[in-house]
Amino acid sequence: MATIDNITEDFINSVAPNNSAITNAKKISRTNGFTELCCSEDKTLIFGECKGSGKNPYSASVDFSGDSPVFRCSCPSRQIPCKHCLAIMFDWTAGKSFAVKEIPEDIKRKRSKLEAKNSPKEDTPEKAEKKRKTALSTAKRKLKKQLEGLDLAENFVKDILERGVSSINPTSASQYNSLAKQLGDYYLPEPQAIMYKIINSAQKLSSNPDDNEINQIISLCVKLSSTVKKSREYINSKLESGEVLPENSILYEAMGGVWKLTQLKELGLYKENAQIIQLSFTVLFDEIHKAEIDFAYWADVETGEIFKTKNIRPLRAMGYIKEENSAFGLHKIKELYRYPGNINNRIRWESAEISEPSSDIYKAVMSKAENSIGDAVKKAKNELKNTLSANTVAVLIPFDTIEKSSADNRSVLRYQSESIKLAPDENYPDTCNVVAVLKNEFLENSAMLGELFYNPNDRKIYLCPISIINENTIIRLC
Repeated sequence: MATIDNITEDFINSVAPNNSAITNAKKISRTNGFTELCCSEDKTLIFGECKGSGKNPYSASVDFSGDSPVFRCSCPSRQIPCKHCLAIMFDWTAGKSFAVKEIPEDIKRKRSKLEAKNSPKEDTPEKAEKKRKTALSTAKRKLKKQLEGLDLAENFVKDILERGVSSINPTSASQYNSLAKQLGDYYLPEPQAIMYKIINSAQKLSSNPDDNEINQIISLCVKLSSTVKKSREYINSKLESGEVLPENSILYEAMGGVWKLTQLKELGLYKENAQIIQLSFTVLFDEIHKAEIDFAYWADVETGEIFKTKNIRPLRAMGYIKEENSAFGLHKIKELYRYPGNINNRIRWESAEISEPSSDIYKAVMSKAENSIGDAVKKAKNELKNTLSANTVAVLIPFDTIEKSSADNRSVLRYQSESIKLAPDENYPDTCNVVAVLKNEFLENSAMLGELFYNPNDRKIYLCPISIINENTIIRLC
């Protein structure tokens, strides 16, 4: 169980809802906004009173008595944790004096209520059977509805290819957009997203003809057609077998499924006592869904696997969804959940103990890098062939040096007798420029986290640099 001794700046940054909350919390801490600072003798609680906008102070507390920290405050803010909870944690990390006091009675009552709420309640066999039947019936109806939607998506692809991608005008684009919007009623977010991408690309093409754009549209049509085919086979097999509940397949999420942590655990998609460290963080913009995505790559210290986290924040709900940020500490996680997939699985967790990484951690991550550039490229090729996969594969590749090519002035990563050229991709357009200005000490005897991707124009695979890991630190290139 974590205690208040686990509170660090990394921990505070990891739980803060956004950067603005951190800024406001630091201001409260800096100006000594708390008139009373207390902690419990068992080190499970810090609490205190902070000057507010009214005559009565706000009571804030951070409680570590359960599996996950609980933040409580009497202020009217809807953000959890609010700036006052963050501020009292900043006061703790600043080494301010906290008086040891008894745990307040109201917090004891809230702890008891929370414990009762979280305690497992066993259903009677009759209730469990009723729930199972309801879940099966709901899942069957959804699958049948999805089959109808797949017919719409299939007709869309046929129509686009028969008419020709260059024939799309504002009128037909409006009709296609209406069709894509309909797909939302059929629980098919992935096919819907591909349709929107095709329509957007086709509209750009009509105003500015470009061979690369045509290749992109054809590639998207192939991806949509393959997704429809595989999804239909998947649904039919589930309906025929009667096993309609979630299973270990990437198609479940692609077809609108939302994974619960309990479901992932039932499928064995979790690891106990994991240690992970963040290798990179960036914010991507999803034009199709009008959302910002807090995107990070992480390394499992024990296995070297490269995972990813995605925090999707639709623009219309930005104020209500926690904003993720860079994390520099070692995360020790009781139960690390992973989504289905072959490589770069998405991960989630409920709580983590965060500590300062030692040199041994960086060395451990480096030691788990790919054996060779060839091995990394082979792994990526196998994954990129799958039309349901992402267009890039993140890998950790060791290198002896990174040098400039005399032929085209591009940076080249060399390891033993092999080499691969570095090139930007759409998610990391500027990292190659950063590599070009790094000191030589960072360009030798290290490991690079990068995305391998296929360029259809020259039919070659390139590595987009993201981070460099050496025995002492992680150099983030974005």
